[in-house]
Amino acid sequence: MQGSIIKNTIQLDKEARIKIDELKKEKDHLDERLKTETVKLQKSYDQDNKKILDERKTSYQEEIKARQEKEKNTYDKTLKDIQKQYKENRDSWIKDIYEACIKP
Repeated sequence: MQGSIIKNTIQLDKEARIKIDELKKEKDHLDERLKTETVKLQKSYDQDNKKILDERKTSYQEEIKARQEKEKNTYDKTLKDIQKQYKENRDSWIKDIYEACIKP
């Protein structure tokens, strides 16, 4: 009877050691997997951020280009209006200035 108890105890101890070794290996594997997943997630996060930044940059560049074009059109229109007004009133303005300065 004592022999079978000792055998059972030894067998249980052996099985427990095997399970512990397997769990240690699994833990080591999980640590490696965790590191790998962390790197993958960081890489994915960086790629997503880069994509978002690129999209915003493109959007802002398009907006800036549209605003520049609008302002250039406004400038060109204003310049044409001023030139037209100058051509229409040049002689009249020169006459008025001449009369104001020369004639008492």
